[in-house]
Amino acid sequence: MSNLKKWQIAASINNDILSRFPELNPVLLQLLWNRGLTNQEAIDEFLNPDWGQDIHDPFLFRDMKKAVERIYEIIGDNQKIGVFGDYDADGVCAAVILVLTLRKLGASIEIYLPHREREGYGLNEEAIRYFQEKKIRLMITCDCGVTNVKQIDYALKLGIQTIVTDHHQPSDLFPPALAILHPSLHKESYPFKLLSGGGVAFKLVQGLLRYEGCQLSEIEKEAHEKWLTELVAISTIADMVKLVGENRTLTKYGLQVLRKTKRLGLRKLVEIAGLRFSEIDSWAISWQLAPRINAAGRMDHANAAYALLTSEDEQEATELARSINLANTERQTVTETMLAQAIEQIGEPPTKSYLVQAFQPGWPLGLVGLVAGKLVSYYNRPALVMCQSGDKIAGSGRAGIGNFDLAAALKKCSELLISYGGHKEAAGFSLKKENFELFIAKMQDIAAEYLIQEDLTPVLDIDAVLHFSQITWELAELILQMEPVGQGNPLPKFVSLGVKVINVQPVGGFGQHWRIELEQNGVKQKFIWFRAIDREITLFAGNKIDVAYEIGINQWNDIRQLELKIVDIRKIDS
Repeated sequence: MSNLKKWQIAASINNDILSRFPELNPVLLQLLWNRGLTNQEAIDEFLNPDWGQDIHDPFLFRDMKKAVERIYEIIGDNQKIGVFGDYDADGVCAAVILVLTLRKLGASIEIYLPHREREGYGLNEEAIRYFQEKKIRLMITCDCGVTNVKQIDYALKLGIQTIVTDHHQPSDLFPPALAILHPSLHKESYPFKLLSGGGVAFKLVQGLLRYEGCQLSEIEKEAHEKWLTELVAISTIADMVKLVGENRTLTKYGLQVLRKTKRLGLRKLVEIAGLRFSEIDSWAISWQLAPRINAAGRMDHANAAYALLTSEDEQEATELARSINLANTERQTVTETMLAQAIEQIGEPPTKSYLVQAFQPGWPLGLVGLVAGKLVSYYNRPALVMCQSGDKIAGSGRAGIGNFDLAAALKKCSELLISYGGHKEAAGFSLKKENFELFIAKMQDIAAEYLIQEDLTPVLDIDAVLHFSQITWELAELILQMEPVGQGNPLPKFVSLGVKVINVQPVGGFGQHWRIELEQNGVKQKFIWFRAIDREITLFAGNKIDVAYEIGINQWNDIRQLELKIVDIRKIDS
């Protein structure tokens, strides 16, 4: 595969825009403008999220009052509540958020997290029968439920009412639930539509705490709500929902709480990941904490992650953190092997292939979604990765590019599928073996409909052109104001044009990284290129290149340094 990317440099803001916001640094204003923040109110909310102003009233959900009143009735009648979660970091955090709150309010709780491979995604009848045996009268789903029409109807016939908290794409039919809390449903009155599963569970918690019947003191309510935001931050970043609006506010406050967390399991997880508490940011969650929490459900059972996040015993928390860390190491090894096998299987996709797919019976179901995501990055096309699961084929897909809507595509194939569910960007599915070829052919046709007008060359979005003289500590500190970064607010990227390669030095245990010194009009800057793609860079030392990079601050042993990380280079022909 070629690694060449098409550089797409954002249009520079003009003097009229600059004059409207004279108090903002021009580079910072450019970054904000590129993200669609074009008025004072939006810029203020982004740069200075305010809990009082930017967190919406939970009772704006049309079913919130109904849900809260029923929960308090159940608690008052000393009846039991069942909480059904999911096996990923978002679903586990959502379940923890809800269970800790319900127990604080005096509820008797049974928790059920499904096994990824044996039970699959979403509510199932085995869990409902378990709740019936435990004499549950009210069941609350976390991060799932909106498509489980048959299962919720089955629960109702067994005398169990259901409150759904979810954010996944719904089907045409709605389940017969007592209440559905889902921000993006048609006719839902809640103003922010992009909450994670943990975010929706948190809104239910806010409803319970702010309800007139809540017996906790104002201090208790405020403290409990505050200490749950770290779990909301993890769920929001882990599930890759857009870090804009209310999500940004929840995550920014949650990161502050996470840096001083009292939760034993999180403290142990942070320590075993080798992180400093004071430096935990969105990157630390995305690449260090969330993968470890997810590894529990991917490699065995999410119960271990739930136990870690709720543990109040030092030894137990330590052992769970070590076990989950080992599971994550194994997950990384197996994922890399699967990725290599998938790439070998796919090879070079035909020019007119708008979707890639890989299938191997023995691949673990818990890892196919990760491999699909990596294939999207490698081929710049939607990807499906599948394995054998019992007597059926199960898989996961990632959309990745253009306007391709994976959940909508699967919906068009529903007659060929046993089950499916997810978002525009990511979804899971299962089907009978005999439908496999028909399914792949139809998905290829649907992908072509979406993408036939798309240029499938990978695009590198660049925020601004900088001269080396503009790269200063002041600029690096301003860029920090863009945190937390993630979906909808990517880490800023810059480009400098026509710079001279002065020195190239391999670094790292296997020389897999490059330390590169560049010069532009007499100004020199040192860069690092991690996992360098272009091994021939030493061949044009002394020549000129264009360089795309990120600007950050690296702190090690109390020494702070500017860190310029190369994202891509472009050779300039002599």
